[in-house]
Amino acid sequence: MIRSGIIGEVPDKQLTRPSPRLRVRFAADPASVPGARRFVADGLTSWGIASLVDDASLCVSELAANAALHSASTYMEIEVQALDRMVRVSVEDDGMTPAEAVVPRAGFPGPDDARLELADEPTTGRGLAIVSILASDWGVEKLGRGKRIWVELTEGADEHGVRQPRTTVAEDDDAPPAGLPEGWVMVRLLGCPVELGLRQDQHLDELIREFQLVQGDPRSQELAAEMAGLLSAPAHARHMGRQLSQEAARQGKTHLDIEMAMPVEFGREVAKLQEAVSAADVLCEERRLLTLASSEELRLLRAWMTESVIGQAERAAEPVTWSDWLRRRR
Repeated sequence: MIRSGIIGEVPDKQLTRPSPRLRVRFAADPASVPGARRFVADGLTSWGIASLVDDASLCVSELAANAALHSASTYMEIEVQALDRMVRVSVEDDGMTPAEAVVPRAGFPGPDDARLELADEPTTGRGLAIVSILASDWGVEKLGRGKRIWVELTEGADEHGVRQPRTTVAEDDDAPPAGLPEGWVMVRLLGCPVELGLRQDQHLDELIREFQLVQGDPRSQELAAEMAGLLSAPAHARHMGRQLSQEAARQGKTHLDIEMAMPVEFGREVAKLQEAVSAADVLCEERRLLTLASSEELRLLRAWMTESVIGQAERAAEPVTWSDWLRRRR
C-alpha cells in the first residue's frame, strides 16, 4: 500500500473517521462511468464527507473513462477509502496499456496561466491534468496484470499545477474487507441461461434502435423516451451482465451466475423497464414496429430477472436460480 501523504491542515472533525473501504467491479465500458461516479458519491455521502463529493466524482469519472476507452481492459475495479484526514479513490484495470502511459497533457495551463482553454485540450490528457490539479497526491501502481491509478483528496489542500503521477509496483494489499456504500446491494442472478440472456439483451437493443427511427407515432415516441430514461441509470449493471454473458459464451458455458452491484432504488427502475418492454411487445404484435415481439421464453427470463432484482434489492430476498424459478411456475 502506498504511504499516504497529507497536504494542508484539516480540522479533526472533518475526515477523522474509521477507515472503511468500498469496492465494486464494473465492465470496462463507457456506460459504466456514471455508475462509478454514483458509487463514489454515495460512499462519501454515507460517511458524511460531502465536501469532497464533487472533486472525487470528477476524478473517478476521468479515471474510469480512461480505463474504459484506453486500457484495453475487460473489467475495472472502483475503490474508495476514508483514510486519516483524507479520501483515496482508485481505478484498477486489467488491460495491457502500461502504467507509463498515464501522463497528464503537456502544456496544460496552471493556476496562473490562462493561455489555453480546457476545450482546446484532448480529452484524455486534459482529464489526467485535472485529476493532478485536484489531488493532494496521486500515482500509478503496476500490478501483475494491468494497473491501479489512485488519487488522494484532502479538504482545504494547497493549490498547485499539473504534476506527474508517482509510479510504483503494487505491494500486498492488507486493507480491511471491502463493502458497498449505504443504499447499495449486490444482486445475484444464479444459473442464468447464457444464450437466452444474450438474446434478451439483443432484443432490447433492437427495440431501442427502432425507437430511434420512429416518427409520427406518439405512443412509440413516448415509449422510446421512457425506455431511454430507464436504461440510463442502471446502464453499468446491464453492461456488467452483458460482459459476463459474452465471456461465458466464448468459454462454451450454458449457464452462469451474474453479480451486479446497484443502488436499491434501481429495483423500481427495472420494474418500470419491464412494463415498458411489455408495452413495446404489444406494438410489435400490432405490427406498428418491425421488431418481432418477445418470445415466451424471453418474457419468462425478463420476469425472473425483474423479480430477482426487486426481491433482492428491496426485501433482501435470497436469490432463486433460473431453473428453480421455472419449476415453481409450472
